[in-house]
Amino acid sequence: MAVQYRASKYLEGIGDTGIGTDNHFGEVNLREVQRVCSTMVSDISKVYGCDDPEKLYPEALIKNNVVKAQMAEWLFTAIDLLNHCCLPLMSSARKTIENLQEEKICDQGTVIELQKKLISKKDEELGLVSQTVQKELKTYSSALQQSCSTALSPKNIASAVKTITKEEDRTKEVVVFGVEEETDECVTTKVSSILEQLDEKPRITGCRRIGQCATGESKKRPIIFSVKSTDIVYQILRKSKRLKDIEGYKTVYISPNRTQEERISRQKLVNELKAKRLSDPSGRYFIRKGEIVKADN
Repeated sequence: MAVQYRASKYLEGIGDTGIGTDNHFGEVNLREVQRVCSTMVSDISKVYGCDDPEKLYPEALIKNNVVKAQMAEWLFTAIDLLNHCCLPLMSSARKTIENLQEEKICDQGTVIELQKKLISKKDEELGLVSQTVQKELKTYSSALQQSCSTALSPKNIASAVKTITKEEDRTKEVVVFGVEEETDECVTTKVSSILEQLDEKPRITGCRRIGQCATGESKKRPIIFSVKSTDIVYQILRKSKRLKDIEGYKTVYISPNRTQEERISRQKLVNELKAKRLSDPSGRYFIRKGEIVKADN
């Protein structure tokens, strides 16, 4: 099948795009080269009666009825694309890749150097902290030796500090009882919902259930949550009595996070309170400041 001989029209527009003159290759350049290749391959396929361009093997291209000038034009176009488009761009890409590799190596060297400086700085700071701690421990130990017959060891000091810190954290914690436990629940959301009933919306810094997972239909492990200050804890505890009058929250009980000794003492008071109320049904008894008090009639 013969096609119209295109002469140099295959490359018409290629020179205007600037391909190969300054190593520039943009979207317009790409579309122009694709156009040339597509047109030329289409023409060749039509002449040789080939539906699949990938089957244009050398032996299939030997055809006597093909005009030599036409074949020459195709060859000229292919050579021009190689010389002015493909090869310059491959060379430019190679240089760009080499430059990027050099920059990467340089950047890696910079990162390694910064990491060394950071490690050195941390070691220096740790050394200063260690010296300060040792100096303070020696000073403290010396003072205790002068005033006490038996000085506290650094281990005991650390234990005491840990106990004090834990006790301070405990004063910012609240325990909630009687909240239904569900699979994949969000305890923070449940606590927030309860506090909204008390017109309280504090920032909850920690929230979790405590105790071992129970089995059965009524799982109600206590929930312990933390707030920013003891004042907020006081506000919540002061308003917690309202829950017994709110539908859906009547079985929910809020208390401070007590130590084991405090819980034992509290349970003892509660048992005594129940006994008082049973023995004197007409009296109004309640717990105030660690003691059972009877209200005046």
